[in-house]
Amino acid sequence: MGAKRPDPACQPAYDAADLWIDRALSDCDSLFTPGVPIWSLEPLAEARALLVNNRDALKKGDDCLGRLERVMEGSSRSPELYQLMGEAAYVAYLIIHKGARTQDTKIKNINRILGWSCKPVEIPDCLRDGLANGIMAPGRFVYFERRLDAIIRLAERWKRVGADVAMLDRCNPESPWRFQEFLANLKVRDAWQVAPLHLVHPDTFEPLVWSNKEKVAAAKFHPYVTGALPEEVNRRIHRIRAKLEREFPEGFDFYGPRIRRMWNDKRKN
Repeated sequence: MGAKRPDPACQPAYDAADLWIDRALSDCDSLFTPGVPIWSLEPLAEARALLVNNRDALKKGDDCLGRLERVMEGSSRSPELYQLMGEAAYVAYLIIHKGARTQDTKIKNINRILGWSCKPVEIPDCLRDGLANGIMAPGRFVYFERRLDAIIRLAERWKRVGADVAMLDRCNPESPWRFQEFLANLKVRDAWQVAPLHLVHPDTFEPLVWSNKEKVAAAKFHPYVTGALPEEVNRRIHRIRAKLEREFPEGFDFYGPRIRRMWNDKRKN
């Protein structure tokens, strides 16, 4: 798929996201052990049910991974389930900037999940660089299991309904909006409403947390943007960016100092 981003330091994260799209959404393969059907419907459904049926237990205690380990205990848990949880954690961590979680912390946490299995695997060396920088600061606190749930819910629903892989086509201008509609039906919230959109269609959807998207969409960018704009937030931002890129053609970023002052003088995430 080959998304290329202005910041070279983030490129390994986008490359890893592309691999996940190709192996997990377009196929039923694995990120860590190619040829093993980790992202198939059976383990996805098991993971989804586990997260849904243990929502209260997953919120009790200080150690989020400890809570997850407790609800996953039991001889009936398959190695594929543990690996799926580890791979989903990897995808969730791709979006998180190094200021929120360091690469070492991300690797340690993912390997901790993988290590609960009776047949543990590890993150391949070629995928570790994807965790080095991260793409954005996800904003306010979100329970770790909600991050996993957003990724797993997307993949499980995708496989269950037999979603059209044309929604992943970055060359079709309508594909991002079809994918957005699909994701909206899952009612994913907070930063994890942003993460899958941006990972799958990074040239259409900005790596902005939802509160900042609303600020950008509401800002008056006159004289850079004039005329009527669509009301839907992501479409509005997409139109705003298209206009502003003509004024700021090199390495456009809504968080760049000059552009950020146009919509957020207080400079808060």
